[in-house]
Amino acid sequence: MLKFFRSLRKNLISEGKTTKYLKYAIGEILLVVIGILLALQINNWNQNRQDRLQEQEILGQLLNEYDNNLNQLNQKIDIRNVVVKSSLKLLNYRNTDKQSIDADSFNLHVSRFITRPTFDPELGVTNELTSSGKLYLITNPQLRNYITSFPSLLSELTEEERVAFNNVEDRILPYLSEHYQVGKILAEFLNDEVFRAKFTLVQTKDNVSFKDLFTQVDFMPLLMHPIFEDHLAMMISNTIYTNEQSEGVKDKIEAIISLIYKEIDKK
Repeated sequence: MLKFFRSLRKNLISEGKTTKYLKYAIGEILLVVIGILLALQINNWNQNRQDRLQEQEILGQLLNEYDNNLNQLNQKIDIRNVVVKSSLKLLNYRNTDKQSIDADSFNLHVSRFITRPTFDPELGVTNELTSSGKLYLITNPQLRNYITSFPSLLSELTEEERVAFNNVEDRILPYLSEHYQVGKILAEFLNDEVFRAKFTLVQTKDNVSFKDLFTQVDFMPLLMHPIFEDHLAMMISNTIYTNEQSEGVKDKIEAIISLIYKEIDKK
């Protein structure tokens, strides 16, 4: 084919048909340009197709990641609600007929009161997207913005969780160790219906309830102590505020999941 075109050009020039040659040359250039543009268009189409396939894969990974995060966050919110309810129950015990308070119930509510749940989200896919430069594959600009801003959104929630955790570790547990018995509280925590824990003692062949290993002491001095009341009040306040922060994070996770579903359905 190339030999044919060269021969044609040579004949046109040798015959003095310059005008026809120029028209032919321009046409040949246009054909070459069109060919290049078509090749580029095909290449761009192929690249875009590959990008969209990769985007779908990433969207699926993100959906799984944020679904897991939402489930975990809901669990932590529920646990904190239990912490608040048990703390309020203990405060109410202070104004209740002392003979009607059961020691096991008291220990159960104390064990829940000192629970310190933390939200530990999965961010593997999110961090990989932002660090690898592949974020451009997400075509929805709002979704890109939500994903990049999500880690920083967690900072205030993390700070509140740290306050509660340190309060329990540094103040409440030492106080309980000094004024009550942590073993009985721990036993009730492990024996809670949520966990239904039973421990098998190595020295025996029988399953023994962990709480039976500890002798119950009088809990009234602890219950009526003003410092214990202060600890309850502070825990209620911190836990409620932490759950308010959690609701904001939950709203953002649900918005991300909604956008992901929309993008998946569009493809």
